[in-house]
Amino acid sequence: MALQIPPLVHKINSPADIDPHDVHDGILGILGLPDGHTRDVMLGSVLTGLLLRGPRIAEVEAAVQAATCLDRDGWDYGRPAAGVRFVGYTGSGKKTFKTLNLSSAAAFVAATGGAHIAKLGSRSASSKTGSRDFIDLVGAGCDAVPHDEMVGIATECGFGFFSIEHRVPEFDRRYGGRFQAVHALSLAFPALLSPVVCSSYVYGLSHPAVDVSAQLLTRFGLADVTVVNSSVDGALQVDELLPGATVRTSRIRDGLGDSSLPREVRLAAAAMPRDLRSIAQRPDPHANVAAAVSVLAGHGSSSARNAVALNAALLMVAGQAAPTLRAGLATAQAILRTDAAFGTLRCFIRLSGGSPHALEGLLPTAAYGAASARTSRKEEIPC
Repeated sequence: MALQIPPLVHKINSPADIDPHDVHDGILGILGLPDGHTRDVMLGSVLTGLLLRGPRIAEVEAAVQAATCLDRDGWDYGRPAAGVRFVGYTGSGKKTFKTLNLSSAAAFVAATGGAHIAKLGSRSASSKTGSRDFIDLVGAGCDAVPHDEMVGIATECGFGFFSIEHRVPEFDRRYGGRFQAVHALSLAFPALLSPVVCSSYVYGLSHPAVDVSAQLLTRFGLADVTVVNSSVDGALQVDELLPGATVRTSRIRDGLGDSSLPREVRLAAAAMPRDLRSIAQRPDPHANVAAAVSVLAGHGSSSARNAVALNAALLMVAGQAAPTLRAGLATAQAILRTDAAFGTLRCFIRLSGGSPHALEGLLPTAAYGAASARTSRKEEIPC
């Protein structure tokens, strides 16, 4: 029996606008095909085509709605206490220049600087270590921590990890592990899977379309969203801010664009020297995480510290822990001259029921001993 080919597969090649209903129904039609090569090729062609066509906001919005509707009825959300401002932080992944875990390191620095970061993540699909891999390798015990307890941990130490791996099981059964490059869903999908309510979101995108991404996320109900991207020599795309690179930032708050923050970010990145070697992905997962942990402990190259500080500063602005990017950058750089962020990481591991032994193995013995001997600002919290 011949497969019923959704009309969207043919319409994707036309320059004319596609009715959003046709996109929505077409995506669901493809996802409903039997498992196999034909379905995967169709899905890849359509998702890539929607990105290359503009991307056009209405079309991509419809595609994201189709992807989420398979699982959305079962979603629940944790909520921080009144007056606590969580920053949801995640990225698209699939970057063409692989880095060490800059975003995870930046989250701990921002938490040390007074922000409350809800790190949304999963295991890596295209790099040595994703944010979930980082959390596992440092010895945190997140698997047994319910979301409401993780909200409490994030409130206490400034950092909580919220896995999004099992947020869309029906969709992931058809999609997971099949894509290594950015496509239409990458513009918004991961940021919409948060299992905790956040006051603001920072989303890293491995594609220059940060304005489209920010508008999409706003249309899905995110009232304060910032999307960032870095590119190097017009070819390499990264979902983090990189010193010395071409950086793009788009922020929308309560329906209004923020023109000052993109300029601040651009000037700050331009003022820092580019040193890709210092932030490049290490050859194996253990070494990759160890490099990020070393930065948190006050070690690592100045270029690596700059990269972490730049991303942490943006998080502090989003979390209202710093009034300007410049102020946040000064705070982050001061933190990284000490082991204070390492103390926040150690506190999170303890609160999550993890073991310090894995963390001990990520730093040279002398460095770990020196870091453990000093008391950081966060370690003054009884945890």
